[in-house]
Amino acid sequence: MDKLFYNPWFVKGISVLIAIMLFLMVNADNNNQPGGIPGVTNGSRVLEEVDLTVYYDEDRHVLTEAPESVQVTLRGPQNVLTLLQLANPRFELYVDLRGREAGVYYERVNHRGFSPDLSVSVLPVTVRVTIQDKQTVSFPVEIELTNRGQIEEGYTVGTPTVSPSNVDITGAQGLVEQIASVRAVVDVSGRNATFQQATGLVVLDQSGNEININTDPPVVDVTVPITSPNKEIPVRIDREGNLPPGIAIESITADPNTVTIFGPVSVINDISFIDGITVDLSEITEDTSIEVSIPVPQGVERIEPETITITIDITEEEEREFSDFQIEAIGLPEDREFSFINPEEGAITLTLMGSSNVLNRIERNDLQLYIDLDGLAVGEHTVPLQFNGPQNVRVNLGRSNIRVLIYDDDDPLEAEMDEDDDGMEEVHTEEESEEDTT
Repeated sequence: MDKLFYNPWFVKGISVLIAIMLFLMVNADNNNQPGGIPGVTNGSRVLEEVDLTVYYDEDRHVLTEAPESVQVTLRGPQNVLTLLQLANPRFELYVDLRGREAGVYYERVNHRGFSPDLSVSVLPVTVRVTIQDKQTVSFPVEIELTNRGQIEEGYTVGTPTVSPSNVDITGAQGLVEQIASVRAVVDVSGRNATFQQATGLVVLDQSGNEININTDPPVVDVTVPITSPNKEIPVRIDREGNLPPGIAIESITADPNTVTIFGPVSVINDISFIDGITVDLSEITEDTSIEVSIPVPQGVERIEPETITITIDITEEEEREFSDFQIEAIGLPEDREFSFINPEEGAITLTLMGSSNVLNRIERNDLQLYIDLDGLAVGEHTVPLQFNGPQNVRVNLGRSNIRVLIYDDDDPLEAEMDEDDDGMEEVHTEEESEEDTT
């Protein structure tokens, strides 16, 4: 007997026999099949919230209404119900609207995948299903900036940009028609520089209520320019050296002639112009254009533009004389007077040199000859002669110093005596010709 259990053919035969018995137990129906396996009875099982699938033409329609699940009651042999529970077979509850037009339908729920030995009951038996025509519409993206008042002091928010500027929305026609706007909401609190961020979209109806519908793409890139405090100021061009003889400056222009500085308010409010740009006239022999970088003052964050172009136009130099040009005095206290000793009339002839266009535009009141008497005591003094006038001209004054007498205005006799004494003495002053470039 033991030898049989070691015989492989005997073991295979026993295995087949057991498999046949198990098959008969599963499929036997004691009530309908005589000779069924004793002890197998009928039963039932209720399946709650079984997913309901709706089939429709997805290229043309959108499902807008349908129950998500139904209840299923199964009745049949207990062994089949048990096998259903253990094996978890694939079954489906569905409604098929393929080939139908858009509309509202009341359809019976179909099923498949259950054992033919089971009785299947579905609750509800029929369901309401609505399909609508599919519609795709392009909407512009609006940008909503929040907390604008919470950016750093002095900074301003520019006009934001979005990429892409339009998005597509696909959905049921009735739902798409409710859309009033598509918005990207960006918080700018605490910002002090231009920034970019990816932002999700919100779809709103006319009342401002959010609509649950997808956009394509679902996220856009928003760029928000944040500008620091700024101020537009002129550029001053300084000159050094002298032009070669016979050449005059027709014009010196800067393009642009103003720049914008950016930085803290406390810094830029104290800056009225940009200096530090110098043109060496000794190197100019013909019309010239020079591109120069703008120096950035201390505390300024940046300058726009960073460079300017200086254009120097030259021409042949000419001369123009202004005779009997009166010398002014500045800085004299109110309780004192003065008189000229040399030149006695207090006037000289000055010669301007420059281009004919510049010289022809000059009027006498555009020029000033003056001496500064501030801080000088009563008595005679030799003071430098100074000149103010327009740019792009040179001046020949014929002398560099002026001799004057300062006296108290309440002692005219003393002043007259001093003047008479001065008239009897020979006053020697060494005058030097000087040419200034202004």
